[in-house]
Amino acid sequence: MSRSSYVWVDACLLSILFLVIGVSCQDAAGSSEVIRGVNLGGWLVTEPWISPSLYSSGADDEWSLCNGLGKRSCSSVLQSHWESFFTRDDIVDIKAAGLNSLRIPVGYWAVDVTDFEPYVTGQYPYLIRAVNWARELGLTVLIDLHGAPGSQNGQDNSGLIGPVLFQTNTSNGDRSLNVLRNLTEEFSRDIYGGVVTGIELLNEPRLSSMGFTMGQLTSFYTAGSSVIRAASNTVNVTFHVGEWSLETGTAPNTTSSRQNRDNGQAKRTWMRLMFEAQLAAYSPNGPGQRSIGWYYWTWKTEYDIDTWSYRRGVEQGYIPSDVSNSSTLAFPRLANGCVDSNFNYTAPARPGRTSAATPARPCTVGAPITSILGVLAIFVL
Repeated sequence: MSRSSYVWVDACLLSILFLVIGVSCQDAAGSSEVIRGVNLGGWLVTEPWISPSLYSSGADDEWSLCNGLGKRSCSSVLQSHWESFFTRDDIVDIKAAGLNSLRIPVGYWAVDVTDFEPYVTGQYPYLIRAVNWARELGLTVLIDLHGAPGSQNGQDNSGLIGPVLFQTNTSNGDRSLNVLRNLTEEFSRDIYGGVVTGIELLNEPRLSSMGFTMGQLTSFYTAGSSVIRAASNTVNVTFHVGEWSLETGTAPNTTSSRQNRDNGQAKRTWMRLMFEAQLAAYSPNGPGQRSIGWYYWTWKTEYDIDTWSYRRGVEQGYIPSDVSNSSTLAFPRLANGCVDSNFNYTAPARPGRTSAATPARPCTVGAPITSILGVLAIFVL
């Protein structure tokens, strides 16, 4: 496939904000290093497209998975998944890739589940284990409330597909606040060494004028911020509204791995530009900027879908082998902070090989523009 067969990305992308408020944006060692993070997606909150083998029964979210299996069988299935899907070796690989932070999604049911809900608990010890691995390896952690009672977005990533019912009763909000309090109190303890630098109030809330309104979300954010502040003066309060990947509009599903069949040179060249353009857009490039870094979705999927799996990108060479080392980047940066998309780079003929870029053309911004999904970058207020 020719290079022109791929839509080209503007070298300077606009970002949807991922906001952080708190006393500090420093890690446990007091460093103000830019956050280069990745999500541990599909682990403690499962999603069919990330781990399709769990969903062979035809269930489409974790609620229906456990409802179909029953609590005892579902607990056994998920315990095996939690034990094996992310291990210490994954965290070592994440560190080696130049990343310095983990975003770990959890559902409310890891802390608070009622008898009438089919969800099972048992995630918490694995969350603690991951935080301790991060501490041992020098990474920071952002813990994300990915699923709230009633569902804040009606999508599988909340645990329950269907109408957005989070806002329909005060119990849902109160239970969520209790989860935020529990997580903050636990992970602000000295034993964790300040590795957990933030708690995210709610993942991807879906708003509408006739349903979950901005006023209701603002009220929850205000209450959640107060809960976290009362429990800790060191953990940042985080608000989330987007994500970053290499996907450009195709919704993920259990057959997305089919796109992996095309790992040709043109596609990998395009994805390298796509990655580095976003990296430049979401990273601070001068003093006084509010951006403090970013998180990528996600480290891996069961079939390592090429546009979503950071691990696959590193292995195949369309993501830099060490994102903390500028010498591993293919495209030069312009004075305005964007990449020079006119630079004459071509990916290696075979995946995983290194390739020296050909000499740069004059630094001008001339790449055609394409649309892109939302991003997950972080900015401090």
